[in-house]
Amino acid sequence: MSALDMEGGVARQFAARGVTFTAGARGPEIPDVLVTIYGAVDGNPLRADFHGPKGVSDGSYSVLMFDLRTKNEVGNSSSSISFDRALDGMDWRNVIGALTH
Repeated sequence: MSALDMEGGVARQFAARGVTFTAGARGPEIPDVLVTIYGAVDGNPLRADFHGPKGVSDGSYSVLMFDLRTKNEVGNSSSSISFDRALDGMDWRNVIGALTH
């Protein structure tokens, strides 16, 4: 799964809940993070970190969401199957609530 696919997965999850995700830059490489995506929900900045295997098809796929105003983690999920499954398991109600209050 490419960084663009991961960004699209985040956007689809927000859109399915009637919220617009505005993509920003893909971040500089952070140690132990496969891909970092920056963006905003209702003008509020967020960061999504995707942790997972590089160059292999199995392992643990984790997604962490951070509110960049507070630097707090507002959501996390993991799957042994894929990043899409990890995104499906995210508590989006909590993520959206934290980002839009």
